[in-house]
Amino acid sequence: MSQTRYRWMLFLVIILVASNILLGYLLIRSGNHAVEKKRKGNDVSAWYTEVGLEQAQIDTFKILKEEYFKDMKPLWGDIRQLKDSLYQQLDKGVEDSAAQHILMMISQKNLEVDSRTYLHFTKLRKFCTPAQQARFDTIIPKLINRTGRRR
Repeated sequence: MSQTRYRWMLFLVIILVASNILLGYLLIRSGNHAVEKKRKGNDVSAWYTEVGLEQAQIDTFKILKEEYFKDMKPLWGDIRQLKDSLYQQLDKGVEDSAAQHILMMISQKNLEVDSRTYLHFTKLRKFCTPAQQARFDTIIPKLINRTGRRR
């Protein structure tokens, strides 16, 4: 009787080990695909080839992109700080005019961000040929309106 019990336990242990190995393999395999898909979906530079840019144009675009993000990060930080200060005052019962002042400052910063973004893409567009500009004009609105666009 005890030998039968050990055989069943050995059989169950083998099944559990095999299922764990299979599960681990599937998780690792699917995990790599998820990372690749995420990377591919968030690859902003993929639109360079969609527009049909040449390597010199791509290099120029990358330099301008780095400058743009360097200039914009402080503005995005300011907006984040203003929003934090606004919502930290919820429990304090701050008068309506103080909240309105912070909201006005946030909207001014957002206006500056949107204005600089528009000028950035206007500058990029000037480096395109007329055929590329047509494709650029259809891709940029999609690029701007996608979710999770800021790093």
